Amino acid sequence: MNTTPDPSESTPRIETVPILVRGLEATLATQTEGYRRFLETIARKRDAIRNAELARLPEIAAIEEQIMDRLERLDHRRTAEARRLAEALGIDPESTVSEVVAAVGEADGSKLAVLATQLRELVERTKREHSVVRAAADSLARHMAGIVQSVTGALSGTGVYGRQGRLRDGSSLAAGLDLTT
Repeated sequence: MNTTPDPSESTPRIETVPILVRGLEATLATQTEGYRRFLETIARKRDAIRNAELARLPEIAAIEEQIMDRLERLDHRRTAEARRLAEALGIDPESTVSEVVAAVGEADGSKLAVLATQLRELVERTKREHSVVRAAADSLARHMAGIVQSVTGALSGTGVYGRQGRLRDGSSLAAGLDLTT
């Protein structure tokens, strides 16, 4: 039985940890930039709603979807990288990034800590901004539906509300305008 420690078992940890830290830093930096782009897109959507430029909304929504898909992939990658780094450090693989940063130590983990804090703040800000814009869009949709209902009621001539609280449709009204004279 050989009791001499195998040097190859401890060497990879020393060489691997800095590489894993840099990989996690790169992923966090990319996510941070992604959330900044997402905030810019939310601002564009807010402006489109504010100015009632509804034709811009589908294009903005498509861009939002692409950004969210990328952020989701980056989130999975960040989780996997943090798990690998935690395992290399000998701590619980389910540790949070903050716990991993503490285990790495201040010298190697300072940039990691800053990036994690920035990302956390951007995620919270994005949630707030997106919630506000969603509420504005819902309000605009209800307003537009009310206008359509009012116009329909005025043109139908019934003025009677149905079971669902909407004006009943009367007979269709055909109208024309002669522009030749």
